[in-house]
Amino acid sequence: MSYPSTDPAVAAAASVLAGKHEAARYNEYGACTASGYRIDEGRDGMARVMHVVPNVDLFDPERPSDDELAEERQEMVLVYADTLEAAGWTVIRRGPRSRKPYLLGAQP
Repeated sequence: MSYPSTDPAVAAAASVLAGKHEAARYNEYGACTASGYRIDEGRDGMARVMHVVPNVDLFDPERPSDDELAEERQEMVLVYADTLEAAGWTVIRRGPRSRKPYLLGAQP
């Protein structure tokens, strides 16, 4: 989980995802330092799950392209959806072909 939350849906989603996936890590300034899932409070008691990646080093000639980063986010959001659905959650996918897709998950 990226930020402390008292929301029960966020805590429940984090417990499901933590068993199989890595949470995104952040530094003391709030910048993402390692790719992973991020969970925020969604609408109507749902958890909003997305995949975040660190900002790229623009001076690195081997840096991933914007398209490659979008593809990684799309793939991982689908993987998180599968994990939640396997645990009995109801999942609504948002923007599956967008650059920053996410899902909304409701507990069983």
